[in-house]
Amino acid sequence: MDYQIKQAQANDFLEIAALDRNAWPIEPDTFIPDGEHAWRLWCEYATVLIAVSSPESQVQTLAGALLMFPTNTDEIFLHKIMVHADFRGQGIGSALMKQALQRADEVVLLTVNPENTPAVKLYESFGFQVRKKIEGYYRPHEHRLLMEFQPAT
Repeated sequence: MDYQIKQAQANDFLEIAALDRNAWPIEPDTFIPDGEHAWRLWCEYATVLIAVSSPESQVQTLAGALLMFPTNTDEIFLHKIMVHADFRGQGIGSALMKQALQRADEVVLLTVNPENTPAVKLYESFGFQVRKKIEGYYRPHEHRLLMEFQPAT
């Protein structure tokens, strides 16, 4: 699939919220979806990059999305990156990540399950390093690594 990555617009929020609900495993205690109201605000006020099928396609398809926003510590938090199950393995997530990191002019933070070795290695391949491990980040049994990316100066 040919696709383009662009900044989401406010009217993209319902489609992104639907992707958010469908892109993650449906298992108890493994995922907290973001509500449509949050996606509406983020599409207007945060960096929300979306991967859509090329404009030549008759029907544009949302293949993936990435959300990052500034923090009160003068850093950027990469909150979420997701790719629709039908489009995984095509480099869409990597393309979203590359474009997001190119836009960053401050330290970028993210959290990841420390047991998710493939994700940790993937983030390391983009230049992220572990800042610290946080026990019970979401719930008592959900630990996270806080990772950081230092942009080129």
